[in-house]
Amino acid sequence: MLYRVLFCSMALLGCHCFALADTREQPQQQVNFAVQYYPPFTIENDANKGMLIELLEHFASRSPYQVNYHGSAERRSTAEIEKGTADIRMESKKWYRGNKEMCWCSPLYHIKDVYVFHHSVTEIEHDKLNQQLFLARFGYTYPDLEPQLLSGSLERKNYYSELDILSVLSHGRSAAAMFSVIGLPTLTWYQSQQPKLTESIKVHSVSDTAPLQLQFGHSAIAKQVCRDFNAFFAEFKKTAQFQQILLKYGLSIKGVGQ
Repeated sequence: MLYRVLFCSMALLGCHCFALADTREQPQQQVNFAVQYYPPFTIENDANKGMLIELLEHFASRSPYQVNYHGSAERRSTAEIEKGTADIRMESKKWYRGNKEMCWCSPLYHIKDVYVFHHSVTEIEHDKLNQQLFLARFGYTYPDLEPQLLSGSLERKNYYSELDILSVLSHGRSAAAMFSVIGLPTLTWYQSQQPKLTESIKVHSVSDTAPLQLQFGHSAIAKQVCRDFNAFFAEFKKTAQFQQILLKYGLSIKGVGQ
């Protein structure tokens, strides 16, 4: 059964409510989500889908949209959203390096990116990071390190997941000569799944903070989904259901954009 979310104001009670209207006679609008796997927000091959997927499922159940998901690496998902073959992808406006005008959802969660090293590293000197190997996620941008990366003074080695990076940092023979930058919620999630990473990985400092958002394409349909999602999330983030989703994935309500 399909439903449309109608936001209504109850004058007598002075509050907002969700009114669900039956739209069985209306066809579902198909929208495509290019999923980059980024725990705990999107999780690959796990019984838990991730905070973001669960949020979108609540949105779809209250709207005339059917969200279709397909895995897509960072650069490929960027190309898809810009070409219009995908309608939605996960991104932060702060991280986006494209030049096309897109519709963005309001901040879903504020992410702290942190410098991580092997536990044997006692201290770091930021002006000497170029003497170490930077383990990066393929296609990701790192604002704090961008000057060194663009100039080539910092050597970068790419991996397709944060778990791959953490495994190298944890077990590599030259782990003390390596470092990475990883979102704190992602690090915390993997450490909860693999406790040995708590012992082998050390957090030193914050590199950057950015809001996690949904980026919607430039088609008329994508723009409409963007507006509808923003209206939905403005109300849903106040609910106990949303707080339960956050707790399930080790996230705090304090991290949610206001």
